[in-house]
Amino acid sequence: MEETSILERLESILEFIKRKIEDFQGSELHSFKEFINEGYRLKKGILQYCGAYVIYEGNKPIYVGSAGKGKHYLRYRVGDLFHIYKSKTGEIKYYHTLTRKLLHKYKRFNSLDEVREFYLNKCRVRIIKTDTIREARIIEAILICLLNPCYND
Repeated sequence: MEETSILERLESILEFIKRKIEDFQGSELHSFKEFINEGYRLKKGILQYCGAYVIYEGNKPIYVGSAGKGKHYLRYRVGDLFHIYKSKTGEIKYYHTLTRKLLHKYKRFNSLDEVREFYLNKCRVRIIKTDTIREARIIEAILICLLNPCYND
């Protein structure tokens, strides 16, 4: 690749980042209650696209993530926050990194139910739609650098 074409591509990527960060700044903060039904199931027909997301506790960003690999869109990552599964050996596992960290690494909560209530009552989420998982990962990395959320360590 020639240097000018690399620089042109870089300029295009930087413009994309700038647009998405502007979109992020103007985006709405959503309650998880907008997405979750009773039994901690996701509502149908929502968040069926790639993107990045920022979870806030109050006004403080605490976690940045992305979704969209294959058909694993944002709806699944949001749902993963609320669910567990058992491994073949019967060990309880957590679908989402943040849930696992809150329970085990930081020992902030004693049960999955406490974490679920935290998400529903204390947290909000901001979502940035992208066309591809690659774009989502770029925005995720930039937002982690800009916001320095405490649980993206």
